[in-house]
Amino acid sequence: MKLQHKAWALVLIVVAIGAGSAMLGTRYLVGQSFDRLESERAVREGERARRVLLQQLQALAASARDYAYWADTVQFLAGTRPNFVDENFDAENLGYLRVAEVLIFDSRGQAHATVAREGEDALREVSADRVAALRELAMTVVATGDAKHVLRTLRVKDGQLELIVVSAVHDPDDESGRVHGTIMMVRHFDAQELTGLTEVLMTPTRLSFDAAAPSGEDTYVVPVDAGNDELYAALKDHRGQPVAALVLTLDRQLQQKAQELTWQGMGLAGLAGLLGSALLVWLLDRLILTRLQRLHSDIQRITAEGPMLAAAASSEGNDELAHLGDGINRLLMRVRDDAAVQQAARDRQEALQLQLMQSQKTEALGRFTSGIAHDFNNSLAAIGGWVRLADEDLDPQHASHEALQQALKATRYANGLMRQLLAFSRQSVPKLEPLQVCRLIEESRSLLSSGLLRECELVVNCPPQVVWAMADLTQMQQVLVNLIMNAVDAMGGRGTIELGVERVVLPSSDPASGLGTAGTLPAGAYIRFSVKDQGPGIPEEHVSKVFDPFFTTKGVGKGTGLGLSVAQGIMARHGGAIGLTTAPGAGTTFHLHLPESLPPVAEAPDQGNEGKSGARQLLFAEDDPSVRHAWATLLERQGWAVTTARDGEEAWTLFQSGPSRFDLVVTDLAMPRLDGASLAQRIRATQSPPPIILMSGNVSAEDAELLTRTDFVAVLHKPVEIDRLNRALLAAVGQSEEPATSVESPSGQETVTV
Repeated sequence: MKLQHKAWALVLIVVAIGAGSAMLGTRYLVGQSFDRLESERAVREGERARRVLLQQLQALAASARDYAYWADTVQFLAGTRPNFVDENFDAENLGYLRVAEVLIFDSRGQAHATVAREGEDALREVSADRVAALRELAMTVVATGDAKHVLRTLRVKDGQLELIVVSAVHDPDDESGRVHGTIMMVRHFDAQELTGLTEVLMTPTRLSFDAAAPSGEDTYVVPVDAGNDELYAALKDHRGQPVAALVLTLDRQLQQKAQELTWQGMGLAGLAGLLGSALLVWLLDRLILTRLQRLHSDIQRITAEGPMLAAAASSEGNDELAHLGDGINRLLMRVRDDAAVQQAARDRQEALQLQLMQSQKTEALGRFTSGIAHDFNNSLAAIGGWVRLADEDLDPQHASHEALQQALKATRYANGLMRQLLAFSRQSVPKLEPLQVCRLIEESRSLLSSGLLRECELVVNCPPQVVWAMADLTQMQQVLVNLIMNAVDAMGGRGTIELGVERVVLPSSDPASGLGTAGTLPAGAYIRFSVKDQGPGIPEEHVSKVFDPFFTTKGVGKGTGLGLSVAQGIMARHGGAIGLTTAPGAGTTFHLHLPESLPPVAEAPDQGNEGKSGARQLLFAEDDPSVRHAWATLLERQGWAVTTARDGEEAWTLFQSGPSRFDLVVTDLAMPRLDGASLAQRIRATQSPPPIILMSGNVSAEDAELLTRTDFVAVLHKPVEIDRLNRALLAAVGQSEEPATSVESPSGQETVTV
C-alpha cells in the first residue's frame, strides 16, 4: 500500500472519528439540554398546579379566620348568641363561600354546631361519625394554645378530595389570647372544582388518589404515548404525607423538537466532516505527499546509480521537506568525501584482522606449550636423574662416562628450549638480568630453523671478550628473530645476513650508529647489536613510518606492520633504543642499543661432601614415579634421609604422623588429590613448620615471586641440577651461606635472590 493511500486513509479515519464524535456529542448535548428543559417544565407546571390548588385552601383559611376572630363566634360558644349559625351559615352563604361543611367546637372538643350543604338550597347536620373523625383536627389546634393558629390540610374521603381549614376562636378584645374553641370549614374538591382548576391551568387535569409516588418525588413524569406525558404533582396533608396527586397531561413537543435538532446537528457534523476530509486530503496530497513521492523517486535513483555517480536530489522550497532534500545532498557529498577515508579504514581493519589471527596463534601456542610443559619437564627430570645416577655409579675412566655426560648436556639443552618456549608464549613484562651477549645470540639462533632462513646465510660476529647486557632473554630473542625474519623477507629468501655485536660509548658522532630515528640515549656504555641485510633498502619516504603501528610495505597476508613497533616498545622498556641506516640498493641495517652490565657474582664452587646435610630428614612429594625414585636416590646420595610421597594427601598424612621429624619439605606443584600449594598452606598452619621448597616445571617468574612471598622459601624449575638443588636445600635448613629464599629465573640463567 502506497504512502499516499495510507495518508488518505489516515485522514479519512481521523476525520470520520472526529465527525462521529461531533455527531454523538451533538446528540448527547441536545438531548440533555431538552431533557433538562422538559424536567424544568414539568417541575414548573407541577408547582403551578399545586400552588393554584393551595390558593383555594388559603382563601378558605381566610374565610375561616374571619369568623374565628369575630366576637359573635365567641358569644355563640358562650351561649349568648344562639342564632349565630343560622344567621351566617345558610345555604346561600355556604354556596358563595364554596364551603361544604362548617363545624364549631368548644375548647373541650364538644361540637356546638354542625352544618352541611346538601344540593343548592338544603342544609343538614353533619353525622356523628363524621364529627368524631374531624374532632381530632380541632383538638390539634386547641392543644397548641395559640389563639392565632390556623391548620390547613387535605384529606380524601370516599374517593373525594377535601380541603379542610381549622382556625382557633378567640376574642379580639381579649389580650390574654385565650382559645375558646375552633371553627372548621370543609370544601369538597369535586368535578366542578377540578373543571375550574383545568380552566385556570389551561392543561387537562385530573386527580389521582394513589398517594405513593412511583419515584418517591413530589413531581414526576410518566410517559403515556408517543405524543403525551402525564405529570404527577403530589398533594400532602398538614403532616407532610401525600394524600393525592394532581395529574396534568403534557404534550411532547419538546422531545420532538429535540430529536429534530439532534438529527439536523448530526447531519451538519457529518457534512462538515466529509468536506473537511476532502479538503485535508487535497491539501496533504498537494503540499506534502507529491513532494515526498518525488523525493522518494530521487532516493531510489541515487540508490540505483550509486552515491558516487547519481545527481543531486530535488530540494525546492524552504520547509522541512526542502531541508530534507538538502540533507540528502549533503550526505551524498559527505559519502564522496569519505570514500578515501573508508578505504583506509578497510585496510586498517584487514591489518587488525591479521593482528588478531597472529594473537590467536600466539595464545594457542602458549596454551599448547603450557599443557605439555609439566609432563615434558618431569620426563627430562627423570631422564637426568637416572643418567646422573648411572654416571655416579661408573668409574670416571669408564668408556660410557663421556656418553653419559653428553646425555646430561642434551637434557639441559632440551630443558632450556622448553623454558624459552614457555617464556616466549607468556609475553611477560621484561625481567632485566645480566645476560652474556654471545650466549643470547646463540640461543636466539637456535630458534631459527633452516626452513625459516630459507636460502639465506646468517653470519654472526661476536667479540672475543665476554660482554654482558641488562635484558630480558625472551623479549630480546623476540626482537632479534623478528629483525632476522624481516631481513630474509627483504632479500627474497636469498643472501647473507650479518649479525654483529660491539661495545660503544655514547654520545657518538658515528653517523652509522643508527640513533637518528630512535632518539638520543643518555650518555654511557652500551652494547650495540647490528642486523644487516643485502636487500634493496627502504625508500626515503617510508623511513619515518617504519616504526608506526600497522605500517608495512609487504603484500596482503605477508605482514601486519606490528613487528617493528613491538620491537621499539621492547627496546624502550629495556632503557635502550632501536634505529636504522639504509640506502637505496645498499641494504638496511637495524641497530639495537642495550645498556652494558657488569658480570654477575660467580657462585661458590661445590665443596663435594662438605655440603652434605648430615642425614637430615626430608619429605619429598612427587606424583611421577620415575622422578620420585630417581631424585630420592640422588638426594640420599647427597646425605639426606628421604621419605617419599605419591601426592599431597599422602605427604600430609606422613607429616601429621611425625611433624617434628622432618627438617625440610620438597614438593611438586601439580599433583592429584592435593596440590603442592595446598600442602604448603596446611604445613605452614601447624606449629613450628619446616621450610618448604617448590620444584615445578611450569611456573612463571611472576607466579614464583608470589609463591615465595607466601608459602615457599624457594621455587626451583624442573629439571634442576642436583648440585643447585642441594645448595638450595642446605640454605633452607641453615647449613649454607646462600640465601634461604630464592626464585629461579624462567630463562634458567641464574638463581635470583628475593
